Amino acid sequence: MKNRLKNLVLTYGLNLAFTGSLVLVSLFCYYERLEGRTLIFFFAVLIFSLLPLLNYLRTAIDLIISPIRYGDLYIQTVESILSLESYDEVLRETFDQILNLIRVKTGLLIFHYQDKDEFNIFYQRDSRKRTIRNARIMSDNILFKVIGGPDDIIIKGKLNPSIHFEHTIIGELENIGGEIVVPIYYHEMFLGLIIIGERRRWFSENEIRLLKIFASKIAILSVNTFFFNEMVKKKELEKEYELASRVQKKFLPESTFASGRVSIAVFHEASSLISREYYDVFQNDLVEDDIRVSSYRIRGNITGTSIIMPGVQSVVQSFARMGFPPSRVLTRLNRIAREKGLQREELIILHGTIRQGGEFSFINDGYPAPLLFRRREMKLQFLRANGRNATQSVKLHPGDMCIIACEHFHELLEGGGEFFSEFLARHMDSSTSKIRGLLGGELKKRSSTTGLDALLVIIRFEESRP
Repeated sequence: MKNRLKNLVLTYGLNLAFTGSLVLVSLFCYYERLEGRTLIFFFAVLIFSLLPLLNYLRTAIDLIISPIRYGDLYIQTVESILSLESYDEVLRETFDQILNLIRVKTGLLIFHYQDKDEFNIFYQRDSRKRTIRNARIMSDNILFKVIGGPDDIIIKGKLNPSIHFEHTIIGELENIGGEIVVPIYYHEMFLGLIIIGERRRWFSENEIRLLKIFASKIAILSVNTFFFNEMVKKKELEKEYELASRVQKKFLPESTFASGRVSIAVFHEASSLISREYYDVFQNDLVEDDIRVSSYRIRGNITGTSIIMPGVQSVVQSFARMGFPPSRVLTRLNRIAREKGLQREELIILHGTIRQGGEFSFINDGYPAPLLFRRREMKLQFLRANGRNATQSVKLHPGDMCIIACEHFHELLEGGGEFFSEFLARHMDSSTSKIRGLLGGELKKRSSTTGLDALLVIIRFEESRP
């Protein structure tokens, strides 16, 4: 408001000075008795010499002290981000300021949302605002065809109706009630159009310059807002993943387990917040001498892993604690998966039970079969599945180890059988936890696969204790 008052005072002061100078010259001519052709010629020279100076001074006032400085307009637009609830409100409020500033009642803002690939229309007519979302605007509209960059401003008053192409543009502008069309661009990315309605007097260069500045600033602001929203979405997603990760970890058991002569150690590393490789180790208290071991994953990179995996764990534990053998547990699990429509997610699982006598029975559905290290033979053996969903049993002797590994770890163990046989033989007197760390580290070092979770479960049958 302060700038507007300064502008009015200086402009009217300049007009009064010009009028006063003409009055003084008239008085001078009256006292000097100038008349006739001489007087007319004198006034013609005087007026035509002073008018360019007057126009220059007015322009200088508008540039130095604008009714609303362009910088102030940009600051107001940015500050409105902090006070208004949505970007749509920023567009409406700022566009409303522009229309009031140039004294136009009708304005049309066609804005293209890159993230939604749709046009929204904001307009004001007789102080009534309305928003048209996802407006049906054809991409072959004549206005879009003639605009190829941010400087392609269309002014209806400068178009020639006798030229067919320009006559078509005039017709389109009359349909939408527009006089000036200013494109909105961010570098070479088209974002929309500013269409200003007609008024009695022509638009000045400063008003057109204001529209161009508004178009450029709103383009920068819109792109920044888009990236800001994407960043907010990413942060919200990260928070959701962090929450899901904390919940998921609550379902994971401890990485070490010992009961009687059975010792189990788990090497587990997730490549992201949400683990794709899942495992479970628990003592089945309702059945005498029953320790259950499970490892499973869902092939593919689905977002529901954090919900499905604990659900699988709950189902497996429920049936296991009812005393079901591994084969029956998997049968019930697959039945529930079919009923809930989860079978298409391709769950691969290995579930087994180990007893204090050293008998390990397991069933694997798509998951790599376990590997067996015999202490007596100092050799790593590979257990082959007898068939899909077939139960297998193996007798462990003191010092023997059964190793369950994820797919890429299993491939390394199978491909380097001789090396890993010697590796395990060297460390067979170490604790299960130490072997877990050494073997897991060696497999990670040899693995060229990135972005996958690592899972290694070592089941060791210990010497009898006095």
